[in-house]
Amino acid sequence: MIKGNVYPVEGARIPVQNPFILAAHHVDAYPKGNGEMAPIEFPIDWEKGNDFSSTRGWKMYHGDYVPGFPAHPHRGFQTITYAKTGYIDHFDSHGNYGRYGDGDVQWMVAGKGMQHAEMFPLVNTDQPNPFEIVQIWLNLPAKMKMVEGAYEMHWREELPIVVLDKEKPSENYLKVLAGSYLDASAPKPSEVSYGHDENHYVNIWEGQLAQGKTLTIPQFPEEVPVQLFIRSGEVSVDGNKITAPSLLVYTSDSDVDFTVTENLDFMVFTGKTIDEEVFAYGPFVMTTREEVVQAYNDFERTEFGGWPWESDAPIIPTDEGRFSVNNHGQEKMMPPTQ
Repeated sequence: MIKGNVYPVEGARIPVQNPFILAAHHVDAYPKGNGEMAPIEFPIDWEKGNDFSSTRGWKMYHGDYVPGFPAHPHRGFQTITYAKTGYIDHFDSHGNYGRYGDGDVQWMVAGKGMQHAEMFPLVNTDQPNPFEIVQIWLNLPAKMKMVEGAYEMHWREELPIVVLDKEKPSENYLKVLAGSYLDASAPKPSEVSYGHDENHYVNIWEGQLAQGKTLTIPQFPEEVPVQLFIRSGEVSVDGNKITAPSLLVYTSDSDVDFTVTENLDFMVFTGKTIDEEVFAYGPFVMTTREEVVQAYNDFERTEFGGWPWESDAPIIPTDEGRFSVNNHGQEKMMPPTQ
């Protein structure tokens, strides 16, 4: 028997709970690119630099030429970004940069202060540029909020896929984006991440299951609520049906079997609750209002070390492919070959 609540999911925001701050699910049917990684045609009804329209099927967000989010600061938490479809060009105030997408996961610990830009290059000029990402804000406990920032890539080739039906593996699988499921484990994030300590039980999974199959989620300690995001489809548990789009947050004293009553597309988030006050405002997540005010003052004074790039919305040349330059711009890393 589970104990929990079901929360409706409206728009892009997934109402995740502690230790997560927010999760945003962005889906955009971008048109062909114009050769400069911008849309081949711009909308006539958009507010330049602040386009979140949901009527045309794609958004420019805060970009004014290439879609995305130009340079902006963070402090006090970390982002985990799953680029399911399409690409993201990352640049940050530590001199790191790269392009990732089509199944890669990026971890960025903002810590004591970091700026980054996230632009969505439309690399295809001969066909549309479908795009889907999920970005999760994971809180840091007070003692970790002022750590040095960190950035790392976990490439799709490193992320294990658990096949849940060998006869139809493409329809029945679970991909481990963070943490572990059964004996399958994703790479461990850096030591300054809340997800580094296995006792924090930070897991992120995504997958699909066909109607009639069973999704088994193992038991976690009581202070680690399971958060099941049903993107599409329906499941049944304890005689209750849960329909997409919704988020089930629960605890249980045993493993839980969910019967798939309609073809399921899902994500799961877990993490040990951080039993501290949270004061989140704008791009900062601290424990008090005074700390957030201090973050704004510090950024105005120092720009968290400054922005080393010529543009606040930099992009990478079209033909560069996926790569990451880490260690303050000193070390280039490529996805592993299979």
